[in-house]
Amino acid sequence: MKSLLLLSTMIIALSCTTQRQNDLSNDQTIKESFNSTEINDLTKIQRFFDKSIGLTKSDKQEDLERVYTDFFLQNAYIEKISDFKLSINFNDQKELYNQLDQKTFNNIWTISWSTKWGSNDTLKHIKLNHQGKYVEFLKASGEHDSVINNYCNSLEIAGDISPTMVADLIKNYKNYKVNNPKIRLLIAIHYLTLNDQFERKEKY
Repeated sequence: MKSLLLLSTMIIALSCTTQRQNDLSNDQTIKESFNSTEINDLTKIQRFFDKSIGLTKSDKQEDLERVYTDFFLQNAYIEKISDFKLSINFNDQKELYNQLDQKTFNNIWTISWSTKWGSNDTLKHIKLNHQGKYVEFLKASGEHDSVINNYCNSLEIAGDISPTMVADLIKNYKNYKVNNPKIRLLIAIHYLTLNDQFERKEKY
């Protein structure tokens, strides 16, 4: 009986340790790149994305990897077409934006404009802010992580999330280790950006 209790305690402790390791606020590069308000906002972004793809706070490490793998496999078609639809509610995503400090939003994204093929309408277009803290964070993280470095280099060359970057994350998702909080944040912001670009229909 004592052995069973000890084993249960060890499993719970290991689960808590894993959750702390996956916490953005415990990552050294994140702590060096963002202030406490920004980290709190990034955590909101991460939790929103996790919830959108079916992950809950109580899920264990193996559930984390399974849910993310299922998400990648379900969206494997994205690399083949330019227009796609994710299972992320855009109204909920806009509500998430309202919960963020404006400085945090501006350090991740910037609003520019684009025109749709076959139309003269000029529409708002969200993209990653190359002068913001988030891209600087990617550069710093890329010094020690080849996957993030390749992503960041592609972003700099293309100026925006390119079809090649979309295809790479889908095809090579196993290289994106979701137990790494920096990688999970990259994935969350990557797909929220794409979802916004597809769903937003506001005139500039």
